[in-house]
Amino acid sequence: MRTARVLAGLVLVATFAAACGVAADDRAAVVLGTPVSTATVDELAADEAFLQAIGGGLPGTESVVPGDSARAALGFEVQRTAAATELERWGLTLDDALVDEARGSVEQQVPPGLSERALDQLAAFVAATTALGNRLTAIDPSNEEDLRRLYDGAPSLWSRTCVAVLAVAEERAEAVVDLVGSGRPLEEAAAEIEESQLVFDPAEACVPTAQLPVGLREAIERATPGSTPPPVTIESQNGPVAVFFRVDGRERLGFEDEATQEQLGSIIEQFGGSQAPSQAAGFWLNLILPDAVDVNPRYGRPVVGPSGTFEIAPPEGPVVSIGPEPIAVPPAEVPDQVPAEVPADGTGATPGPPVTQDPTATPTP
Repeated sequence: MRTARVLAGLVLVATFAAACGVAADDRAAVVLGTPVSTATVDELAADEAFLQAIGGGLPGTESVVPGDSARAALGFEVQRTAAATELERWGLTLDDALVDEARGSVEQQVPPGLSERALDQLAAFVAATTALGNRLTAIDPSNEEDLRRLYDGAPSLWSRTCVAVLAVAEERAEAVVDLVGSGRPLEEAAAEIEESQLVFDPAEACVPTAQLPVGLREAIERATPGSTPPPVTIESQNGPVAVFFRVDGRERLGFEDEATQEQLGSIIEQFGGSQAPSQAAGFWLNLILPDAVDVNPRYGRPVVGPSGTFEIAPPEGPVVSIGPEPIAVPPAEVPDQVPAEVPADGTGATPGPPVTQDPTATPTP
């Protein structure tokens, strides 16, 4: 089904921070406050052996760098910078023995001809993710200091929107408009309209707002609780899909909240189930990057692909809406009072798990 494939893009491809805040200067990106220079990206993108090692595109020249190669190099540098910065936040430093071991491992695996700069960057990445993963997998769930460090490191997980999201093939969008206009909720459309899918149900989970695709997220942030705005159209490889939504409320989970503690426990379990330290580090980086990355728009936009790997995608085309006005819902069907902020004590919509990426498994909402 087309919508099932496209909505994997909503659930699996968490579009991270919008490409803003980075001027068209010598910064290709800013990661957790640390800049990534265009010179470094261009140098790596011109290294054929490096691109082969990370599965990038064709090498560039001094004057021309192919877009795919630049995005591959920048995606790598974003991850390396995030790992190094996060390592510092956890109070860790890399020892020479670990860096030397990582360098030897890289030298054995990469094709010949790798530049010294690229070798240094690859070794630093392997060493940083190994050290960070070792620390994450050693977290004691009863250690409040570690739990608070996890909580503070992923702020986007705790600001959530309780929202119903329905995706439908664009040619069936009018059927959804008619259904909602007659007073029926979006939750019923998935059962009645072919090629539609209820992606998020506020009765089951409130969604981390920052991990929604940027065009949809901006529309949701502007929406009046209780109303059903015009759908957002998202272009996919199989054609346009109309995404309808209704915001029931918003919440901010505090550290002491039960839902927060359950989520932190789930994250720690994920660390413990990793097959290698670097895998635990990769899982954690995917959680923190929604609030961590600004990308120079000439390079593209940061995303996490269906396999859970971070990458820089080409600039996204404009997102358009169908119809200028909200859908007219009969007054009796609109709640008299919908809180702008749902309390995080169980009295509002039930908080649920975040939209996260597992590098080894297909996540579910």
